[in-house]
Amino acid sequence: MNDFGKLASGIITYDFPNDTGSYNTGYVSGWLETNLGELNGLTHEEFSGNASGNIEFASGSGLMPVEERIFRTLYELHYYQKSARESLRSFTYDSSVDWITIKEGDTTLQRQNKNSVAKTYRELEGIALERLDNLIFQYNSTKSSPLQVAGADGISSILTAEDN
Repeated sequence: MNDFGKLASGIITYDFPNDTGSYNTGYVSGWLETNLGELNGLTHEEFSGNASGNIEFASGSGLMPVEERIFRTLYELHYYQKSARESLRSFTYDSSVDWITIKEGDTTLQRQNKNSVAKTYRELEGIALERLDNLIFQYNSTKSSPLQVAGADGISSILTAEDN
């Protein structure tokens, strides 16, 4: 199995184990391959997929665990956005009347409506987006290095202090 397939299998098995019927490994790996550029844009890296479906970096290695986590979170965002759209689409185009609460005497029946399900997906999307922002910040801050050293702590200042 190639890198996209392994990553997709891990997402289905560990991130969405109860939802294996909706999106199969082929769908998830296709989404990952199509959206590799988004990972590159967020991480400022140059990952690419080769002819055999493996993920390569300019140096020839694949994704590190933190980069995989970022990529998995990107898919999670996509999943929640798509689920919210599908929920709202079924709410919008469904001709049946959707009841929320029925009361008769002391008995009350309450049911979730599709609009509240879509709101829940949006909340989950917000949580995943916040986690993605934190992962990207941590990733980029550990990859960055100073472009220059200037001032009293610079090299010329140290050399002149030792020469005297």
